[in-house]
Amino acid sequence: MSRMVKDELKFIIPCVAIADIAVYLISFIFKGFNYDVILSLLLGSVTLIFNLVILGGDVELAFKRFAVDKNEKRVKRKMASSYAIRSIIVAVAIFISLVSDLFDTIGVLIPFLYVKPIYFIKSIYSDKKEGK
Repeated sequence: MSRMVKDELKFIIPCVAIADIAVYLISFIFKGFNYDVILSLLLGSVTLIFNLVILGGDVELAFKRFAVDKNEKRVKRKMASSYAIRSIIVAVAIFISLVSDLFDTIGVLIPFLYVKPIYFIKSIYSDKKEGK
C-alpha cells in the first residue's frame, strides 16, 4: 500500500468511526440498544474503507501505467474494471444485509454517505489552514 493511501486511511478511519458513533447514538434515541445497527454500520464502514483502499491503489497504478506507455484506453479499461469490482463488493455487502437478520440494510448504506461531507469539511479546514 502506498504512502498516499496510508495517509488517507489515517484521516478517513477516525472520521468514519466518529460518524458511526454519531449515527448509532441517533439511532439509540429511536431504537434503544440494537446490535443490528452496530453490526450494520461496521459492515458498511469496513466495505467503504476497503473500497477506498482499492480505489486509491488503482488510481496510482493507472497514473503509473499512463506515465509509462501513454495508452489512455488501457488506463480507462483498468479504472472501469476497478469500478465494477468495487460495485460488486458494495452489492455483496447490501445482499448480505438483505438476507441476514443480523444487519439492517439502511445501516449498511449510511457509511457510504460519509465520504462527501468528510472531504468537504477537510477541504474547508485545509483552506483555512493554508490561509485562503
